[in-house]
Amino acid sequence: MNLPFRIQSAPGDEPVIAVDGAWGAPGLNLSHWPGHTTPAGLRHELSTGCALAFARLAPEERAEFAAGCTAVANNHADTDGICSAFAVLYPERALELEDELLAAAAAGDYFRPRDERALQVDLCVGAAIDAERSPWRDEFLGMSDAERWELAYQRVFEVLPEWLTGDLEPWRDLWAAGLADYRADRADLAAATFEELVHFELEIHTAAPGFSSSRDGVTSFDPGRHALFTDTLTDRVLVVGPRADGTTYRLIINTTSWFDHPGQPAGERPDLAGLAARLNALEAAAGTPTHAWQAQSGTGAAPELWYGEAQLESFAEHNAALRPSRLTPEVVRHELIEALRAVWTFPD
Repeated sequence: MNLPFRIQSAPGDEPVIAVDGAWGAPGLNLSHWPGHTTPAGLRHELSTGCALAFARLAPEERAEFAAGCTAVANNHADTDGICSAFAVLYPERALELEDELLAAAAAGDYFRPRDERALQVDLCVGAAIDAERSPWRDEFLGMSDAERWELAYQRVFEVLPEWLTGDLEPWRDLWAAGLADYRADRADLAAATFEELVHFELEIHTAAPGFSSSRDGVTSFDPGRHALFTDTLTDRVLVVGPRADGTTYRLIINTTSWFDHPGQPAGERPDLAGLAARLNALEAAAGTPTHAWQAQSGTGAAPELWYGEAQLESFAEHNAALRPSRLTPEVVRHELIEALRAVWTFPD
C-alpha cells in the first residue's frame, strides 16, 4: 500500500491505518489490543493476523476500508507491530510469508515461539529497536523514542523477509545470547517438576532438588517467559525455586487474558495487589522480612507477582529482583489458589 509509515501516540485529526494498538486514531484499526475497533471480518488474536486478513482482500476492498487514510501508524515498537505494519504496506510479499509472520508475532506478544526461528526473529526485532544494541544505533543518536522507533521500523521492513526465511548468521549478535538463554531455560524446566491445575489456568514449575544454575552470579530458578510459555496455552505460571535460605517465587499472568481473542471472553485476572498484601502479612508472621512481596498492576498486559526487590521492568524475560521467601511452597500455593478461586467462573 502506497502510504507512509509513522509512529503516532496521539489520536490526531487525519485518518490512518492504526496497527497493533488502540489509541483513538480516526480511520481503520487493525489490532487485537483492548478497545480496538477492527472490523469484524478482519479480527484475529494477533494484530499481524488482522493485517494479513486485510492484505487478503481485493485491492478495491482494501481501498474502501482505508478510504481517506494518510498513513500507516503505530504508537509503540515491537514484533507484532512491525509484522502487522509490514503486512499492510507490502501485502503481496506478506502473504507469501504469512506463516512466518504469524509465528514471529506470537513469539513476541504471547511469548510462544513456534520454533527457534520465530524466537530469533523476535530477538532481532527487540535488538533492532534498542538504542544501544541496534545495528542502526549510530543513526539513533539524538533521537526521541518515537523518532528512533520510526526509523527502526523502516530499517526492519527492508530486512524482515531475510530474517523470516533467509540466513540469520550475519545477524548473530542480535539473537545468539537470547537463544542460548532460551535453550538453558528449557533444559532447567525439563529437569523441574511440573503441575497443571487446568480449571485455574495455572501451571507450577518447581526446581529440581540441588538446582545449581545461576544468572548474573545469583543462583535462582528463573526460566524466562519464552521458555515458560512455549508449550502451554495456560495464562498463569508459578515458578518455585527452593533454596537453602528459603524459596523464590515468580507468578506471571500472560497476555492471553489481556489481548482480544475473537469469540472468546477475556478471563478475569486475580487480584495481585490483594494477594501480595496477604502474603506480606504471612511473611511478617513468619519472622522479620528482609524484602517484600511485589505486584505489578493487573491492568497491564503481562503483570507478575514475586518476593524480592521492588524494581522490575514490565515484560522482563527474567526476574533479577527475586529473593528467598520464608513461606513454604504449600502456603504460597494455597494463597494463590484462593485468589484464583475468587475470580473463577464455571464454563458455559
